[in-house]
Amino acid sequence: MPDFFKPLTWSRNWAQHRQQNRPGCGLTSCSGPQTFWQRLRRRHTGTFLQGVFYCRPQCLETALTAQLSRLHVLAPAALPPNRIPLGLLMVARGKLTYIEVLAALEAQRRARYGKIGEWIENLGFATEQDVTSALALQWGCPVASSAVPSAIETASRIPLALLEAFQMLPLNYAPSTNTLYIAFGERVDHAALYAIEKILDCRTQPCVAPRKTVVRHLEHLRQQPRPSDVEFGPMNDFAEMSRISSSYIARLNPDEVRLSRLGRFIWLRLKVRTSATNLLFRLAPESPRPIVRPFRPVLSPRPQIEGSSHITK
Repeated sequence: MPDFFKPLTWSRNWAQHRQQNRPGCGLTSCSGPQTFWQRLRRRHTGTFLQGVFYCRPQCLETALTAQLSRLHVLAPAALPPNRIPLGLLMVARGKLTYIEVLAALEAQRRARYGKIGEWIENLGFATEQDVTSALALQWGCPVASSAVPSAIETASRIPLALLEAFQMLPLNYAPSTNTLYIAFGERVDHAALYAIEKILDCRTQPCVAPRKTVVRHLEHLRQQPRPSDVEFGPMNDFAEMSRISSSYIARLNPDEVRLSRLGRFIWLRLKVRTSATNLLFRLAPESPRPIVRPFRPVLSPRPQIEGSSHITK
């Protein structure tokens, strides 16, 4: 008779072990399922958001709404000032003269577009390689030894709109160190690198590549189909963002959701087994608020009573 109950005992012990070793719901206000078998089933249907487990769609939607609200009102990170202006750095290295730097700045001021490095190249004062080497020295990063991206699969994991906005290109991925090497054609944006690390769960290592090379490879990526990228906007309606995100999560039932903000973008990555879908919300620029001045009534001069000037106080 004891042997008859052994399978039932093993099944009960296995269920209790799974219940004890799976994480609880990350929502503090979660009431949770009531029965033991409901709690056991919950472990298979929950979703991780930013590494925290949520047992039910309602719990996940509540937590996601809070995360989106925080990112929506978050002010974009201010760009740090360059350590040394690029023109002065190239003068110090003997690549330019002070007169040439002034000429490039004047051309940039008149045209009202372009980076100073681009105008230095256009005016023939220095080569693209000279400007790239100076940029690498300016940002304390190495120059990419090869600007041919080998991390094609990794490049598809980052939405193309983000790559274009920050003029960056994934070059290589080292599985042994879980490091993604990203080349920048202009300024190195460390805030964007940090957001990529959070969403892709990897380390990033920046480098600098020739600007025209980065533009050429981004144009090549633009010609390739990217069915996993879904972009919305420009928009600033937080409720609409939450509704769209919840709709995709309900339809795809992802195992994990990660999100972050990069400049004027909010990026959500919905991972379903071995594939993933990128939701990208492009935030509309905020219109300047009108200046409201306090109302100050205009006081007319007090009328003077005839003969009051002869009245002594």
